[in-house]
Amino acid sequence: MGRPPNVGPGPSFRFTANEVAEMEACFQKANFVVPSMEVICSIAEKFCASAERSGKIIVQQKQVLSWFQNRKHAQKTKTMKPPENLSDSVSLRNVPHMMPVPSGSSTSDSNVLMEFEGRSSRDGAWYDVAAFISHRMFETGDPEVRVRFAGFGAEDDEWINVRQHVRQRSLPCEASECVAVLAGDLILCFQEGKDQALYYDAHVLDAQRRRHDARGCRCRFLVRYDHDQAEEIVPLRKVCRRPETNDRLRLLHSLRESVGVDPKEGSWGDKHNRPPLV
Repeated sequence: MGRPPNVGPGPSFRFTANEVAEMEACFQKANFVVPSMEVICSIAEKFCASAERSGKIIVQQKQVLSWFQNRKHAQKTKTMKPPENLSDSVSLRNVPHMMPVPSGSSTSDSNVLMEFEGRSSRDGAWYDVAAFISHRMFETGDPEVRVRFAGFGAEDDEWINVRQHVRQRSLPCEASECVAVLAGDLILCFQEGKDQALYYDAHVLDAQRRRHDARGCRCRFLVRYDHDQAEEIVPLRKVCRRPETNDRLRLLHSLRESVGVDPKEGSWGDKHNRPPLV
Protein backbone atom coordinates (compact mmCIF):
# COMPACT_ATOMS: atom_id res chain seq x y z
CA MET A 1 0.00 0.00 0.00
CA GLY A 2 3.00 2.27 -0.25
CA ARG A 3 5.21 4.10 2.15
CA PRO A 4 4.86 7.37 4.02
CA PRO A 5 5.90 10.50 2.13
CA ASN A 6 9.61 11.21 2.25
CA VAL A 7 10.57 14.11 4.45
CA GLY A 8 12.86 16.65 2.91
CA PRO A 9 13.16 19.04 0.00
CA GLY A 10 11.41 18.35 -3.27
CA PRO A 11 8.25 19.30 -5.11
CA SER A 12 4.91 18.46 -3.52
CA PHE A 13 2.48 16.37 -5.51
CA ARG A 14 -0.47 18.24 -6.98
CA PHE A 15 -3.14 17.23 -9.45
CA THR A 16 -3.45 19.56 -12.43
CA ALA A 17 -6.65 21.50 -13.06
CA ASN A 18 -7.55 19.22 -15.98
CA GLU A 19 -6.97 16.11 -13.86
CA VAL A 20 -9.21 17.43 -11.09
CA ALA A 21 -11.92 18.29 -13.63
CA GLU A 22 -11.77 14.79 -15.12
CA MET A 23 -11.97 13.11 -11.70
CA GLU A 24 -14.87 15.36 -10.71
CA ALA A 25 -16.75 14.37 -13.88
CA CYS A 26 -16.06 10.69 -13.16
CA PHE A 27 -17.25 11.12 -9.56
CA GLN A 28 -20.53 12.67 -10.64
CA LYS A 29 -21.06 10.10 -13.38
CA ALA A 30 -20.59 7.34 -10.77
CA ASN A 31 -23.36 8.95 -8.69
CA PHE A 32 -20.96 10.24 -6.03
CA VAL A 33 -19.34 6.95 -5.08
CA VAL A 34 -15.68 5.95 -5.17
CA PRO A 35 -14.98 4.15 -8.48
CA SER A 36 -13.69 0.60 -8.65
CA MET A 37 -9.97 -0.10 -8.52
CA GLU A 38 -10.04 -0.86 -12.25
CA VAL A 39 -11.27 2.66 -12.92
CA ILE A 40 -8.77 4.11 -10.43
CA CYS A 41 -5.90 2.31 -12.17
CA SER A 42 -7.12 3.44 -15.58
CA ILE A 43 -7.28 7.07 -14.47
CA ALA A 44 -3.79 6.95 -12.93
CA GLU A 45 -2.32 5.41 -16.09
CA LYS A 46 -4.06 7.97 -18.29
CA PHE A 47 -2.74 10.87 -16.20
CA CYS A 48 0.81 9.49 -16.26
CA ALA A 49 0.71 9.22 -20.06
CA SER A 50 -0.64 12.72 -20.63
CA ALA A 51 1.46 15.53 -22.10
CA GLU A 52 0.78 17.62 -18.98
CA ARG A 53 2.70 15.08 -16.89
CA SER A 54 5.81 15.23 -19.06
CA GLY A 55 8.73 15.92 -16.74
CA LYS A 56 6.51 15.96 -13.66
CA ILE A 57 6.00 13.51 -10.81
CA ILE A 58 3.96 10.51 -11.95
CA VAL A 59 0.47 9.88 -10.59
CA GLN A 60 0.05 6.84 -8.36
CA GLN A 61 -3.14 4.83 -7.95
CA LYS A 62 -3.30 5.61 -4.25
CA GLN A 63 -3.21 9.35 -4.92
CA VAL A 64 -6.20 9.04 -7.23
CA LEU A 65 -8.02 6.86 -4.69
CA SER A 66 -7.32 9.36 -1.90
CA TRP A 67 -8.78 12.16 -4.01
CA PHE A 68 -12.02 10.25 -4.58
CA GLN A 69 -12.30 9.27 -0.90
CA ASN A 70 -11.76 12.87 0.16
CA ARG A 71 -14.35 14.04 -2.37
CA LYS A 72 -16.84 11.45 -1.11
CA HIS A 73 -16.35 12.62 2.48
CA ALA A 74 -17.01 16.21 1.44
CA GLN A 75 -20.13 15.20 -0.50
CA LYS A 76 -21.47 13.15 2.40
CA THR A 77 -20.99 16.05 4.82
CA LYS A 78 -22.92 18.40 2.52
CA THR A 79 -25.94 16.09 2.53
CA MET A 80 -25.98 15.57 6.29
CA LYS A 81 -28.63 17.62 8.14
CA PRO A 82 -27.10 19.42 11.16
CA PRO A 83 -28.75 19.03 14.58
CA GLU A 84 -31.51 21.57 15.17
CA ASN A 85 -30.64 22.43 18.75
CA LEU A 86 -27.96 21.89 21.32
CA SER A 87 -30.01 19.56 23.51
CA ASP A 88 -30.58 17.02 20.72
CA SER A 89 -28.84 13.89 21.93
CA VAL A 90 -25.78 15.58 23.37
CA SER A 91 -24.57 12.17 24.43
CA LEU A 92 -25.05 10.67 20.96
CA ARG A 93 -21.34 11.01 20.15
CA ASN A 94 -20.24 10.10 23.66
CA VAL A 95 -19.20 6.76 22.28
CA PRO A 96 -16.08 4.94 23.43
CA HIS A 97 -13.18 4.74 21.00
CA MET A 98 -13.43 0.96 21.10
CA MET A 99 -16.45 -0.07 19.07
CA PRO A 100 -17.95 -3.57 18.82
CA VAL A 101 -16.53 -5.52 15.89
CA PRO A 102 -18.76 -7.91 13.92
CA SER A 103 -17.83 -11.52 14.50
CA GLY A 104 -19.06 -12.68 11.10
CA SER A 105 -17.26 -12.36 7.83
CA SER A 106 -19.70 -9.82 6.43
CA THR A 107 -22.58 -7.51 7.25
CA SER A 108 -25.68 -6.39 5.45
CA ASP A 109 -25.25 -2.73 6.40
CA SER A 110 -22.23 -1.36 4.59
CA ASN A 111 -23.08 2.18 5.70
CA VAL A 112 -22.38 1.22 9.31
CA LEU A 113 -18.99 -0.20 8.39
CA MET A 114 -18.10 2.94 6.49
CA GLU A 115 -18.40 4.86 9.76
CA PHE A 116 -15.09 3.33 10.83
CA GLU A 117 -11.55 4.00 9.75
CA GLY A 118 -8.43 1.94 10.28
CA ARG A 119 -4.73 2.71 10.31
CA SER A 120 -2.63 0.65 7.96
CA SER A 121 0.45 -0.95 9.48
CA ARG A 122 2.13 -0.68 6.08
CA ASP A 123 2.20 3.08 5.71
CA GLY A 124 0.72 4.47 8.94
CA ALA A 125 -2.08 6.26 7.07
CA TRP A 126 -5.80 6.02 7.85
CA TYR A 127 -8.37 4.57 5.44
CA ASP A 128 -12.12 3.99 5.50
CA VAL A 129 -13.00 0.43 6.50
CA ALA A 130 -15.14 -1.29 3.87
CA ALA A 131 -15.54 -4.57 5.77
CA PHE A 132 -14.46 -6.45 8.88
CA ILE A 133 -13.43 -9.86 7.58
CA SER A 134 -12.63 -11.74 10.79
CA HIS A 135 -11.21 -11.26 14.28
CA ARG A 136 -8.85 -12.92 16.73
CA MET A 137 -7.13 -12.45 20.07
CA PHE A 138 -3.43 -11.72 19.73
CA GLU A 139 -0.92 -13.32 22.09
CA THR A 140 -0.69 -10.06 24.06
CA GLY A 141 -4.40 -10.27 24.84
CA ASP A 142 -5.31 -7.44 22.48
CA PRO A 143 -8.13 -8.08 20.00
CA GLU A 144 -7.27 -7.82 16.32
CA VAL A 145 -9.48 -7.58 13.24
CA ARG A 146 -8.80 -8.35 9.63
CA VAL A 147 -10.09 -5.39 7.63
CA ARG A 148 -10.60 -4.54 4.01
CA PHE A 149 -9.99 -0.90 3.28
CA ALA A 150 -12.36 0.95 0.97
CA GLY A 151 -11.15 0.88 -2.60
CA PHE A 152 -8.73 -2.02 -2.07
CA GLY A 153 -8.98 -5.72 -2.81
CA ALA A 154 -8.52 -8.85 -0.72
CA GLU A 155 -4.77 -8.86 -1.41
CA ASP A 156 -4.46 -5.70 0.71
CA ASP A 157 -6.43 -6.99 3.73
CA GLU A 158 -4.63 -6.38 7.02
CA TRP A 159 -4.72 -7.57 10.62
CA ILE A 160 -4.81 -4.47 12.82
CA ASN A 161 -5.10 -3.83 16.55
CA VAL A 162 -8.66 -2.86 17.48
CA ARG A 163 -7.78 -0.61 20.41
CA GLN A 164 -5.03 1.30 18.64
CA HIS A 165 -5.90 1.25 14.95
CA VAL A 166 -9.71 1.18 14.63
CA ARG A 167 -11.93 4.15 15.46
CA GLN A 168 -14.98 6.10 14.34
CA ARG A 169 -14.48 7.79 11.01
CA SER A 170 -13.11 11.32 11.13
CA LEU A 171 -15.40 14.04 9.78
CA PRO A 172 -14.53 16.43 6.94
CA CYS A 173 -15.24 20.02 7.92
CA GLU A 174 -17.88 22.31 6.47
CA ALA A 175 -16.87 25.97 6.21
CA SER A 176 -18.92 26.87 9.30
CA GLU A 177 -17.24 24.12 11.35
CA CYS A 178 -13.79 25.71 11.44
CA VAL A 179 -14.65 27.18 14.86
CA ALA A 180 -14.51 23.66 16.33
CA VAL A 181 -10.88 23.13 15.28
CA LEU A 182 -8.71 24.38 18.13
CA ALA A 183 -5.05 24.34 19.08
CA GLY A 184 -4.17 21.03 20.72
CA ASP A 185 -6.79 19.04 18.82
CA LEU A 186 -6.05 15.66 17.27
CA ILE A 187 -7.16 15.78 13.64
CA LEU A 188 -6.86 13.67 10.52
CA CYS A 189 -4.98 15.75 7.96
CA PHE A 190 -4.39 15.25 4.24
CA GLN A 191 -0.62 15.36 3.70
CA GLU A 192 0.52 15.85 0.12
CA GLY A 193 4.09 14.60 -0.07
CA LYS A 194 6.65 14.17 -2.81
CA ASP A 195 5.53 10.62 -3.57
CA GLN A 196 2.11 10.16 -1.98
CA ALA A 197 -0.92 12.03 -0.70
CA LEU A 198 -2.47 10.33 2.33
CA TYR A 199 -4.40 10.97 5.55
CA TYR A 200 -2.33 11.02 8.75
CA ASP A 201 -2.93 11.93 12.38
CA ALA A 202 -1.78 15.42 13.26
CA HIS A 203 -2.16 17.92 16.08
CA VAL A 204 -3.19 21.54 15.64
CA LEU A 205 -0.51 23.92 16.93
CA ASP A 206 -2.26 27.19 16.07
CA ALA A 207 -5.18 28.54 14.08
CA GLN A 208 -5.58 31.81 12.26
CA ARG A 209 -9.20 32.82 11.86
CA ARG A 210 -10.09 34.80 8.76
CA ARG A 211 -13.32 36.25 7.48
CA HIS A 212 -15.01 33.82 5.11
CA ASP A 213 -15.83 34.85 1.56
CA ALA A 214 -17.57 33.40 -1.49
CA ARG A 215 -14.93 30.68 -1.65
CA GLY A 216 -15.79 29.50 1.85
CA CYS A 217 -13.50 29.21 4.86
CA ARG A 218 -10.25 31.17 4.56
CA CYS A 219 -8.84 30.13 7.94
CA ARG A 220 -5.42 28.53 8.16
CA PHE A 221 -4.14 25.92 10.62
CA LEU A 222 -0.59 25.18 11.67
CA VAL A 223 -0.37 21.43 12.22
CA ARG A 224 2.29 18.91 13.18
CA TYR A 225 1.97 15.40 11.77
CA ASP A 226 2.38 12.69 14.39
CA HIS A 227 4.22 10.19 12.19
CA ASP A 228 7.10 12.38 10.99
CA GLN A 229 6.80 15.57 13.13
CA ALA A 230 6.63 17.69 9.97
CA GLU A 231 4.83 21.02 10.38
CA GLU A 232 2.61 22.58 7.73
CA ILE A 233 0.06 25.36 7.32
CA VAL A 234 -3.10 23.88 5.83
CA PRO A 235 -6.58 25.09 4.79
CA LEU A 236 -9.74 23.66 6.31
CA ARG A 237 -10.40 21.41 3.29
CA LYS A 238 -7.44 19.23 4.33
CA VAL A 239 -8.68 18.85 7.90
CA CYS A 240 -10.99 16.13 9.22
CA ARG A 241 -12.06 16.63 12.81
CA ARG A 242 -12.67 13.85 15.29
CA PRO A 243 -16.29 12.96 16.22
CA GLU A 244 -15.58 13.93 19.83
CA THR A 245 -15.69 17.59 18.75
CA ASN A 246 -19.40 17.40 17.80
CA ASP A 247 -20.60 18.56 21.22
CA ARG A 248 -18.14 21.45 21.13
CA LEU A 249 -19.36 22.42 17.66
CA ARG A 250 -23.01 22.42 18.75
CA LEU A 251 -22.16 24.56 21.76
CA LEU A 252 -20.13 27.06 19.74
CA HIS A 253 -22.85 27.41 17.13
CA SER A 254 -25.46 27.85 19.85
CA LEU A 255 -23.39 30.56 21.55
CA ARG A 256 -22.77 32.36 18.28
CA GLU A 257 -26.49 32.38 17.49
CA SER A 258 -27.39 33.65 20.96
CA VAL A 259 -25.06 36.66 20.69
CA GLY A 260 -25.76 37.27 17.01
CA VAL A 261 -22.25 36.57 15.73
CA ASP A 262 -21.97 36.06 11.98
CA PRO A 263 -20.69 32.48 11.54
CA LYS A 264 -18.72 33.66 8.51
CA GLU A 265 -16.79 36.18 10.58
CA GLY A 266 -13.46 34.67 11.58
CA SER A 267 -12.20 35.69 15.00
CA TRP A 268 -9.11 35.07 17.07
CA GLY A 269 -10.63 36.15 20.34
CA ASP A 270 -7.33 37.95 21.03
CA LYS A 271 -6.25 38.21 17.41
CA HIS A 272 -4.13 41.35 17.79
CA ASN A 273 -1.72 39.53 20.10
CA ARG A 274 -1.23 36.53 17.85
CA PRO A 275 1.42 36.34 15.12
CA PRO A 276 0.17 35.59 11.60
CA LEU A 277 0.77 32.13 10.19
CA VAL A 278 1.58 33.47 6.73
